[in-house]
Amino acid sequence: MRKSLLTAFGAVLLALAGSSPAAADAAATPYSPPAGLTATDLTFRNGGTELHGSVVRRADLDPAVRHPAIVLVHGSGAGPREELGQEAEVFARAGLVTLIYDKRADYTKTHRDYSALADDAVAGVRAVAALPDVDPARTGLWGLSEGGWIAPLAASRSAEAKFLVTIGAPGLPPARTQAWNLINRITRAGVTPSTVDAIVGTGMGLAVATDGFPQAAYDPVPALRTIRQPVLALWGELDTQVPPRESAEVFRRELTASPSVTIRILPHGAHAGRITTDGYDRVGGPTINGFAMGELLPGYGTLMTDWIAQVTGGRLPASAADALPAQGSDSIPVSGVGPLWWAAFATIAMALLSWPVGALVRRLRGGRGRPAGARPARWLVLTGLIALVGGVAYPIMTVATSGKQTEAFLFGQPLAWLVLRAVTVLALLCTAWAVVALRSAQGRDRLRLAVTTAGGLLLVPFALSLGLLLP
Repeated sequence: MRKSLLTAFGAVLLALAGSSPAAADAAATPYSPPAGLTATDLTFRNGGTELHGSVVRRADLDPAVRHPAIVLVHGSGAGPREELGQEAEVFARAGLVTLIYDKRADYTKTHRDYSALADDAVAGVRAVAALPDVDPARTGLWGLSEGGWIAPLAASRSAEAKFLVTIGAPGLPPARTQAWNLINRITRAGVTPSTVDAIVGTGMGLAVATDGFPQAAYDPVPALRTIRQPVLALWGELDTQVPPRESAEVFRRELTASPSVTIRILPHGAHAGRITTDGYDRVGGPTINGFAMGELLPGYGTLMTDWIAQVTGGRLPASAADALPAQGSDSIPVSGVGPLWWAAFATIAMALLSWPVGALVRRLRGGRGRPAGARPARWLVLTGLIALVGGVAYPIMTVATSGKQTEAFLFGQPLAWLVLRAVTVLALLCTAWAVVALRSAQGRDRLRLAVTTAGGLLLVPFALSLGLLLP
């Protein structure tokens, strides 16, 4: 039973996520550099996977001289190379040979492999380091957001990467980071904190348990501890997607093998080093595949290129860290729902469904008349199943859509959640009605009604755990 439930919930998450390798391929488009820069195609391989990218250079770069180079690693999403065009242009204008590449096609919302993605990045470093105008001893990695898990993992595996830069890198596991992101987003939409915690807690717990959230428990700490390259780690002060204070604390504490660690906080900066008014919006910049990229913060690019110039020039900066930013709330650990949760869900569902199943059997056997308690039982089955299934499906939908359709309608509640709470109260009233009806029921009818009523009674603590009966 539990295995079939896991399969069903996983299928729902996959359908709601709506991502596929074909979509990733469709999103990949050629990169066109602005005036003063050039872009040449580069194809490289990681085992059986062929990857395609563009090498961006300053047009006046001397091809007879070996230059420093950098490989850019995407954040989450399909990852067409053009999404990293702004950063590539910053590095290229500073004289770095810069590789941006399309993410592997098997990456989706419900499937990703950080180990394979890290190996892709290492393969990119090898490919760009082999170019005749690149100095392998001055070639490094840059990672954005989810790439802040992948680029450090790649650097920990390969000494061919000589330095590492991250922006908005998470120092916590993916499930915990995404829960914090969702809580911020939905709270901003006016939903009350208790409701936000309930919806996100259930949704993320189910996503983790059904493998609908890939790499949920990935721990970045082991990789950080073995990085021996100089590191520049940056976070936007107003980052609402990755906990900036907690992540910076992890990097500062765990990068023990690095000879030089520089931690910088970008004042008033959003996630990914963009201009923002509140941490949620992005101001200016291009729109790519319908997404507003935002303009890079003034000074952000120079901060990175100056640091790289120091490192590649043989002048390692002394380790230093900015004061850590304030965080609106701390992140909380996320774990998948356990066997007791699944057992409770299945027991309640079977108890409620026992009434219509019994009614069908009774009719097939030629039974006539309405059994005692039929009316309250029918209403309990209807309202109880809506509350049970809806109370689980809505959090799943919220996680699958990243909370984009979840906002307050009335009393700090989303409309669908408000309806579910009302239906849950009706289910409890129907349970009380069924308890009263039990007094006049006899024989098999009494047993059937007792089982259905038990489902209603068990729904009470379960609904409390879902947050449907909380203030």
